Order: sequence, then C-alpha cells, then structure tokens
Amino acid sequence: MSWSTELYVVSRKPGKEYSKSLELNEIKDYLEITQLSKSYDDYVAPNLLYFTEDLTKLAKELSVESIHPMGLYIRGIYGGEKKKEKEMYAGIALHEYSYDDIRFRFRLWRTKDLLEVPVSIVKKYGVEVFSVVYEGEINPFKLRKYVPVILSKTGEESLKSFLREALNINISKIVHKDTVRMIEALISEVKQPSLITPLNVNKYYVAYRCDRAFTAFAFKPQHPNIIIESHVAYIESSEEKVAYYYAAILNYLAYKVTQLGRAFIRHQFARPLLAVYMAGLVWKDVDEDTRLEVVKCSKVLHEKALNKEYSNQRVALKDVERLSEFKKLVEILDAKVSKENLEIALGMVSGKGVEEENEG
Repeated sequence: MSWSTELYVVSRKPGKEYSKSLELNEIKDYLEITQLSKSYDDYVAPNLLYFTEDLTKLAKELSVESIHPMGLYIRGIYGGEKKKEKEMYAGIALHEYSYDDIRFRFRLWRTKDLLEVPVSIVKKYGVEVFSVVYEGEINPFKLRKYVPVILSKTGEESLKSFLREALNINISKIVHKDTVRMIEALISEVKQPSLITPLNVNKYYVAYRCDRAFTAFAFKPQHPNIIIESHVAYIESSEEKVAYYYAAILNYLAYKVTQLGRAFIRHQFARPLLAVYMAGLVWKDVDEDTRLEVVKCSKVLHEKALNKEYSNQRVALKDVERLSEFKKLVEILDAKVSKENLEIALGMVSGKGVEEENEG
C-alpha cells in the first residue's frame, strides 16, 4: 500500500526554554517545524523490520549472514553481588585453570581454593572451558579480554552435577570455609543453555554491548570455544571488510549520541543495527571509496584503541575521539549522513538529555 501522507519533524527552537506556564497559543512560537524529505513508506519500512522482528530481512539489507540480538543466557559468570557477605556465591568464571592427561585444576571466581578433579569426571559431564565475550570487557574497537568459564555441552544439570562432584572430591582439602558455601550457592543459582553454540572460526563477527552505549568491535574467532553472552548482541559475516565496516559505523553512531548530549536507551538488542539502516549507512548503499576508507580507519582503530578499563563508555568514546583515525572516520560519515536521517537513526537508540546514571 502506498501513502501520500506528508511527514514533519517538530523540535524546540534553539534558545527557547520550555515553561509550564506557557499558554497553548504561545507554544507555536517555541516550535520549529520542518518537512521530512521521506515518503511515509520509506519512513515506516525500517520500523517494520524491527517491530515485526524480521531480522532475516534486516540482515539481508545489511549484507550480513545473520543478526543475533543477544547471545547465550548464562547466569552466575561472576557469582552473586556483594550486597551482603552471606549472599555472595561463587562464579563459573575461572581465576586460573590447567589441564594435563590426568587432572583438571581450577579455581572458581570469588573462591580462594584450587579444586582438582580427574579428567574422566570432566568428560563424564561434558564440561569444557569456554572463552566468553562479556559485555563489561567491550570498549570501542576493542575487547579487553575473553572471560574463561566452565560450562557443560550436555546442559545445565550436567554442569551442576559436575560442580557437586568436584566439591565432594575436594571437600577435605578446602581450607577456606566460605568456598564450600559459595559453591553450594552457585550450584543453586547457575544457569546455562541446553545447547551451546560456539562461534564459527571461519566467519567474522561484530559484537556490541546490548545495554545503553552500544560500543562495538570486530573479530574472527581464533579457536572453536568462543561464545557470546546475553548482554552482547552480534552480527555474523563471511567478509572481513564488512565486519570492520559495521564496527566503525556502530561506534560512530554511539559517539554521535554522546556528542549530541543524548541519553542511551536501556536495552538495545537489534536497535543499533536498525539505526544503521535508518541512517542510510548500510554497506550496499555507501559508495565503494567511502566503504574502503571506513574499513581502513576501523582496522587502525582496532590496533590503536587502548586495552583499558573505563568507568563508563562515554569516557571510552571520549578517549577514542582523540585518535586521528577516529576524527577522520567521523568527518567521512558526517559528510554522508543527512541531518534528518541521523535524527531518525538516533531516535531508535537514544532519547533527549543525558542520563545521570552510569551508562556502561
């Protein structure tokens, strides 16, 4: 169906402050109305891609193989929160671990005791060490590190059974009494999927934070046990240049949110990718010279971005902003995106005004 409806953008005029005392007939003096140079169909189509959850169609528009709005649901990676000492529990993340032909030695997060079990027990329960792409380790153009965790390829109950048996085998050697309590609590709280699907070592990925500031990085898995957890969204591509391109575009859009003093929405999922589409920055719609320049900048930024822990991602983006390649990237993309399209795109991932609480 085609519509002839005209669309307009209404915004507050620069320098005009809103007051609750305004009369209705005075409001028009505070508003600026401009016609949107998009048809109704062009404006609505991108929203339908998201709100009908047609991610296959969106993936096709972005020239990527698949879109995953969230990774695997895993509970208990770092254990319980420190609200009360007695409520803390161990995590399935590992402080340290080692294998040999006979023994598997490991120390769970928050615990001080090294556990040791026969390799036959590890195999019995299908337990393996996986490298997790964890939201808190993602910065613009950089993953600080993978988080090693133990999971079972045969499901949650197998993981819990393994932890129980490991605890029983080591109970007489455990020095710190809190270790027993925290592992018992972990067994009660831990969650993992019944099916664990690692990333394909022959594909390229862009992973980005699902919560608030959707900063991103591109990578190719270096071994077959890399997985992504549920607070991270990702796209899969068979082409390296496409992955580096979208990592740059996502970081650019996240930067524009901060530059314009806007607030990130709480949960992003596939919205940043829809924002890329709405901004007119999908791979196939951008000229080849621009694409190559963006990819070139992105690769250099992946090398130059600091492996650093930030208080939040606004600070991380400020750090990246200082790099000459990022300044060039912003300059290139600013010249390609219309003000109208950018406003529509940012409206999908942010609101007006900076949130006071920590944004990643």
